[in-house]
Amino acid sequence: MIVTERFSNIIKLEERVYQGTPKYKFNTRLAREEIETFGKAYGISLSESHIQFLERFNGGRIQEYEDTYYIDMTVWEPDGPKWSSFSLFSLDEILERYRSLRLDNWLLDEDFEGNYPIIPICRTPGSADNILFMVSNKGLSKESPVFSSVKEPGSFRCTKIAADFNTFLGYYIKSDGFPALLPDDMEPSWKVFMSKNQVLKIASEEETYSESISRCTAHLELFPDNEWSYCERSSFFRFNNQVKKSLIDINKAIEINETIGFFYYCRGELILEHGSPRKALIDLDIAVNIEPDKEIFRIRRASAFLKLNKLKKALTDCNTVLDKNAKYVFGLQTRIKVYHALGEGEKASNDKNKLDTIDY
Repeated sequence: MIVTERFSNIIKLEERVYQGTPKYKFNTRLAREEIETFGKAYGISLSESHIQFLERFNGGRIQEYEDTYYIDMTVWEPDGPKWSSFSLFSLDEILERYRSLRLDNWLLDEDFEGNYPIIPICRTPGSADNILFMVSNKGLSKESPVFSSVKEPGSFRCTKIAADFNTFLGYYIKSDGFPALLPDDMEPSWKVFMSKNQVLKIASEEETYSESISRCTAHLELFPDNEWSYCERSSFFRFNNQVKKSLIDINKAIEINETIGFFYYCRGELILEHGSPRKALIDLDIAVNIEPDKEIFRIRRASAFLKLNKLKKALTDCNTVLDKNAKYVFGLQTRIKVYHALGEGEKASNDKNKLDTIDY
């Protein structure tokens, strides 16, 4: 397909906006780098036609009426023109909606753990707050279709309404901003499309450490004070044997929020593996004091005590955890080592027998 055909309706929209068509209310240009950063931050890929739209307009709408109709309304309902139109999201609005949908795993199983592939692109008119969406283009041979979602009791009815974003934009312009949202073809089911194109399988593919680091770095470009992104990137640096960078990131996470025990646990574990057990013990002790019932914190502190030959304290931590959860695998594994260090071979053997009965 010729490039101009692929983006023909984006060009048509651009011409109408620049001609000052009265009801056309679109935003100013946006740098492509910002759009691509959003995709990198969440491990997804926007379609090229949608990227080009955001580059040229960064969202907007064709209003139902001209501005004069809304003069009185804007005093008590300033977003009236927006809510009564098919409002194409700006990048900030996409990001806000995407994070909300991702948090709920909207339309997907609650336990889905891949890179959330659903990208909201437009709000439909009215109070129902239904949206139009596309899916991540990662791994697709063609650009994602546009789907409509309509809320029904207990669920959403989702239908393919356009083959791609440029096609949808054609319907949008031709209908003067109010497309009919008709099924696109004989196979309008979004679930069929997802299944045929293995969208969830692609979204769940394991990342390399380098890919994960790049994703976290992009996320930090969007949210530079997000302590959890620093913690996550620290873990990937650690697993990628970049210890100094890992330490810098976990230090930054603690600097931003010093109340989270998990951060001290991560730093303590890093130092325990690559530095001083005594320094690691300080962090692991803080982690336990913040969350005393967190099993892994206390058992990891026991490992630090063991390395420092403080065997009674190591045993106390193991016993505290295993008295509450006798089948905690990491606790049994650590206590076996402590018993061996204490010369308690029989007790170590008993724990080994318990461990062998656990399916893990």
